[in-house]
Amino acid sequence: MTNYGEEGTHVGSAAALDAADLVFGQYREAGVLLYRGYPLELFMAQCYGNARDPGKGRQMPVHYGCPQRHFVTISSPLATQIPQAVGAAYAIKRADASRAVVCYFGEGAASEGDAHAGFNFAATLECPIVFFCRNNGYAISTPTSEQYRGDGI
Repeated sequence: MTNYGEEGTHVGSAAALDAADLVFGQYREAGVLLYRGYPLELFMAQCYGNARDPGKGRQMPVHYGCPQRHFVTISSPLATQIPQAVGAAYAIKRADASRAVVCYFGEGAASEGDAHAGFNFAATLECPIVFFCRNNGYAISTPTSEQYRGDGI
């Protein structure tokens, strides 16, 4: 997965976060990890699944994760991170911790049932979460104009 043209969204949003805030990325948020000091060598080790890969080659390429930098390991299926992020945010709220969760996703993921369930739970439980929708005009290969009946996300 590439993130050409979207790099500013990663760095800009990462700059607005506290280092302890928990990040649920989709698969285009490498800039958040870079901003948090994740070494480029570990990005490459993960992509190649070599001996230096913190995940020991058990993940697909571009499925980064780093507990020390509060970045939850990425999962491929669209929108699965949304209800997980809401659950984490609710746990943070219940623990009365002064941190938040940010959940990144693309507009294509917003059409998934997991997204709607997550949004509803976050709203009704008043969770400390920021939903960051990356709208690049396409849901994989479907243009936004064909994805929604309304005026978009």
